[in-house]
Amino acid sequence: MSSSTQTLIFFLFLSFTTYLAAEKATTGWDVYGSNTLRGSVYDASGPGSGSPYPFEGDMYFDELSVFFSKEDSDYASWRGEVSGLYNVNDDYRSQDFGLVPERMNLTRESGEGVIPYRVEIGDYFAYYSYLTLQRSLKGLQLELQPFTNDRQQHSIIITSGANENNWRDLTPQDNYVNGLSWLVQDQKLGSWTFNIAHNFQDNSFKAGTLDRNQYTYSVAGEVPFTLGNHFVSIEAEAAHFGGDHNGRTGAASGQDRSDNGYLVEMRGNHKKLPWNYRFRFERYGQDFRPTGAVVTPDRESYELHSGWRFQNNIQIRLRAQRFEDALETSNSLRTRTYGVNLTGPLLTNWYTGLNGRIDAFVQNRDNELTTISQLSQTINVNLNAPLPQGWTGRLALFLQNVKNRLGRSGDTLTRQVNIGLDRGFTISGWQAYITPGFTLRILRKGGRDDEEYRPSLALRLNRDAHSLSMNYGLQIQDRTSTLGGIDVDTHTFNADYRYRYKHHTLGFEANLFGRESELNPDTEAYRISAYWTMTFDKPAVPATTVRQADVSSKALPAGEWQLNLITLGPESEIKHVESELKAANISRGTQQGGYTVYETAVLRNIFRRQRLALAYQAGVLRDAVVVIDFDEVGNRDSNAQSYERIRQSLIRQLGSPSRTIDEGDFTSTLARDVNDERFIRITEWQTERGSIRFGIPRRLDGQVRMEIQHRSRFPSYRDTLWSVEAVR
Repeated sequence: MSSSTQTLIFFLFLSFTTYLAAEKATTGWDVYGSNTLRGSVYDASGPGSGSPYPFEGDMYFDELSVFFSKEDSDYASWRGEVSGLYNVNDDYRSQDFGLVPERMNLTRESGEGVIPYRVEIGDYFAYYSYLTLQRSLKGLQLELQPFTNDRQQHSIIITSGANENNWRDLTPQDNYVNGLSWLVQDQKLGSWTFNIAHNFQDNSFKAGTLDRNQYTYSVAGEVPFTLGNHFVSIEAEAAHFGGDHNGRTGAASGQDRSDNGYLVEMRGNHKKLPWNYRFRFERYGQDFRPTGAVVTPDRESYELHSGWRFQNNIQIRLRAQRFEDALETSNSLRTRTYGVNLTGPLLTNWYTGLNGRIDAFVQNRDNELTTISQLSQTINVNLNAPLPQGWTGRLALFLQNVKNRLGRSGDTLTRQVNIGLDRGFTISGWQAYITPGFTLRILRKGGRDDEEYRPSLALRLNRDAHSLSMNYGLQIQDRTSTLGGIDVDTHTFNADYRYRYKHHTLGFEANLFGRESELNPDTEAYRISAYWTMTFDKPAVPATTVRQADVSSKALPAGEWQLNLITLGPESEIKHVESELKAANISRGTQQGGYTVYETAVLRNIFRRQRLALAYQAGVLRDAVVVIDFDEVGNRDSNAQSYERIRQSLIRQLGSPSRTIDEGDFTSTLARDVNDERFIRITEWQTERGSIRFGIPRRLDGQVRMEIQHRSRFPSYRDTLWSVEAVR
């Protein structure tokens, strides 16, 4: 598609929204959005390789986002958006200069006709199943819901679109998807889905790839039932891959291949006892590589999880996991993990109000040729408790001992302790929160004798229309006792100030970086930005979902969620929130920066550390947040797979998302990409109380984690500082 054609399409969408704004008073359209003008200065001195900012100079851009919706009736609605920017010369905001169309969507839902339908044009999220397709695409998607009766509901999705970041660089032949999904929901037989996904990718001389043309077929089902005193749900999917992929030992090895993938998961919970459990089996052949799925080929895995809640609301979860990678080779790698996890009001007899999480596991890894034989022992402790004088204390301990059974060269011993404090106070009318912290990390064995010291200080100030957040961090790496080690000290200071007046926000952001090396020249770098955001009109009324079967709205799987995020939202009265918490057996939270924080597993199927944070205002709930860390838990999931598992679980509870932004790839430089705003992950669902957003926000302290937030309204997805900074 030529750039002139793409620009024409963008202006057609923009003209349509302008028309809606002009006709709003008489037609009932609700139009809102924002425009942001931003200027930044980047500068660095010293070795360029040590600077976080590879491009320097003055940079400017202006971005516009427009959203619109209209409800024709309780069963029919319109929804859409247009966003893009004029990039003067900002290399970080976009690789393209000039007009850059980024997102366009027009969605029509109607349940008034003989066949209810939903059609999406432009940007949308295509979700079929775990093994076939879950991708953000640009194109067209049609959902039909025929054959509805008292027992069955059918939903058919037809998909066609390209997996691209923006419309200006749209080259469909680089990664194009076509697909068909048929869902049958039966009151007795459960939910069954039949999927076909086709993907084509053009060859690339630079990447060394050939043309790739592939098909993936799958049958997926989920059947809930009662067995004695147990509520049980069995989910399974069998998929066949045929065609081409990138190759295992070169491009030619990926041509004309075929393989299979299988997934079986059983979830259950006892009717009377506080017991839940889960068993999961996955097997993917060496050539099972669907472009639209996030799976690891050539792997077989078994996972068994079991959880129990005691009367004092402490949860214990046990797990046994076995992964075998390089399954179909002569040198497969086996990983066996056995762990225990405790969360909730721990050690209350020792200290009242203590809340936290203890996770411990043992892991064995070895391969067929005995070139790898490794034993790891890990314990991770996170505790928080109220302290005198209004302080809240945080203590984190991490201990990991890795033993190489084939020799001492691979041995490592890591010990880390983190101490943090939080306190809120008022000074001259300002509501302030201060958070000092200190981390000590010691690495020994295997020729290493390193010590790292990380003092930090965070401060937040709020008063009327003013808000200021600051974070300072120092990392002292003492490696003088390590052979070839170099001492390095790194300083970071990040600040964000915002002044809001009616529909206007004036902001300033400063990011300072300094590195002092024992042998290399010092590096200093900074970014200073000023921006003005103008929002117009009021937030759109959430569009009513067509009241028929939704392709993703399945019955809530047994024991998958501890707390219902839909009912726990903005404007919920305290009594209602307390009732929901009591029903989920969640108690004894601690205060952090205006939030009540609970160490609890809101998503029972995710073993990474989770925290529930609630903020109240004028007797009602303002924000509900779930924080999920990318921490070490001994499983073999990549960051991308962990993210997709959580998104899949949210889709199963909330249905098809109303907005999805996937920019950038999960790589080893994830933290840097997030902080450079080159990596964005946001998925949103509209609710009666606002929106639920799941994604990976940018933070002033540089920490990378996942968050689920339920708010009345979110800033533009390009305002990546949407994390709850107070919860650390």
